[in-house]
Amino acid sequence: MRSGVRTTQAIFAAILTFTAACGGGGGTGGVQPSPPMPDFSMAVSSVSVSVSQGATSAPVDVSVSAQNGFTSDVEVSFTGLPSGVTSNPASPFSLTAGQRVSVLFGAGPNAATGQFTFTAQGTSSTLSHSKSLSLSIQAPVLTNLPQTSFVENDSVPLVDTPAGEPHRRHVVYDSANQRFYVANGAMNCVDIFSATNPALQSSIVAPGAASADLSADGSTLWVGTSLEEILAIDTSALQVKARYYVSGVTPIPGIVFIRPTEALALSGGKLMVRVRQAASAEGLLAL
Repeated sequence: MRSGVRTTQAIFAAILTFTAACGGGGGTGGVQPSPPMPDFSMAVSSVSVSVSQGATSAPVDVSVSAQNGFTSDVEVSFTGLPSGVTSNPASPFSLTAGQRVSVLFGAGPNAATGQFTFTAQGTSSTLSHSKSLSLSIQAPVLTNLPQTSFVENDSVPLVDTPAGEPHRRHVVYDSANQRFYVANGAMNCVDIFSATNPALQSSIVAPGAASADLSADGSTLWVGTSLEEILAIDTSALQVKARYYVSGVTPIPGIVFIRPTEALALSGGKLMVRVRQAASAEGLLAL
């Protein structure tokens, strides 16, 4: 019996010795932890968006931050937006790490009113992060402005507001001469109305007139057209004093933007011009 006890004790002691030899000392031969994988985080400046029918919201900043050496682009998309609501820039769009973009949300006049929830989703390869946002759409606040008088200028909505094209500035007020200038594309002219006596004063021939804007000093009326020229009209003589022909802008090979449908006067005599293709509503801005 004592021999069996001694044998058991000897085996137990050997096991303890082996365990101590293997576990002690804290050797350096263990497996090192893997470095953290590159990733990104996405942030929005506000999780609540409010907009009225036919209007645009305050900007919401969307940004992407890199983590653990992340360097890829992130595609941001908005899902769950109700019908009639769009974003600018349009979804989806790309962001790089450290970049921030201000997004505007517009509600059409027929968009449903109420409370909604949508998601801002950021995706890069297999990585994906999202933010949930609330959207409130209200009916517009209508203000009853007193109507004094009005005049008709034979404009045609289909010509003034072509389908698929942005709205343009057709009317501009000349405070120095107390006149209104109206780009009347349907009649190929610029109509001139008196602000003191609502009546048509004169018309200036302007083929394809599409927009009107005054220079900073009020001496020149700039008229964009749906043809291939921009007109400069002297506001004192009420005559065309210069015609500027557009030779065409080709940012993409084989695609020519040649019709200056909108000309916006800037300081220093420069113009910001929206130029579109001859057979398409696609356009770009040129200085």
